[in-house]
Amino acid sequence: MTKWLASVQSLAEAQTLLPALPDILDMKDPSKGALGALNVEIVTEIVALINGRCQTSATIGDLPMQADIISSAMNAMARSGVDYVKIGLFPDEGLVQCITDLKSTVEALDIPVIAVMFADKALKVDVVSLLKESGFHGVMVDTAIKNGQHLLDHWDSSELKAFVSSVNQKNMLCGLAGALRVENIETLKSLNADYLGFRSALCNQQQRTSKLQLSLAEQVQNMIQ
Repeated sequence: MTKWLASVQSLAEAQTLLPALPDILDMKDPSKGALGALNVEIVTEIVALINGRCQTSATIGDLPMQADIISSAMNAMARSGVDYVKIGLFPDEGLVQCITDLKSTVEALDIPVIAVMFADKALKVDVVSLLKESGFHGVMVDTAIKNGQHLLDHWDSSELKAFVSSVNQKNMLCGLAGALRVENIETLKSLNADYLGFRSALCNQQQRTSKLQLSLAEQVQNMIQ
């Protein structure tokens, strides 16, 4: 059964979603990039508000592929009490070494870490096996450039199916996101990813930095269920 994730950018938005909580309530600042990080104190407040009614996750920002910088950010965000920490993987000559160097931090954390790769910023290496070896709990694909294009504009169904299969074979959590639309849900559900992630579909005029609407979240929730 495919579940769903909704991203909120504030305590107020989290309160708005209380009548229709997703399976995972994700926290990010969309004004700061694909995986812009919210202040840890705000994330902590949202986690307290949710109080276990659903799982929670938080991004740590669009950071350079340097293990020391990412490790520091992961440790800081983990102290908020979220259930998952999410980090982005960007094309970089040092990417493989960075993932390898993160192993000790990932394994030392009390909570699982999800890696996010981007359909519109293709990596030169297949990192799924390496992520498994380095202790990552899951992998999701998203879009990095927020220009109105969505995941299916970059990867077709066969590419997404292959991605989901590769992650599932490693017994890792698999997620699909990237300006997903309500009309994409039936197609994407058929791929059997563990969850689908939404932000722009929950906002006025599908603008990810605008205000989240409960009615739109309920529409997505009904389609998922």
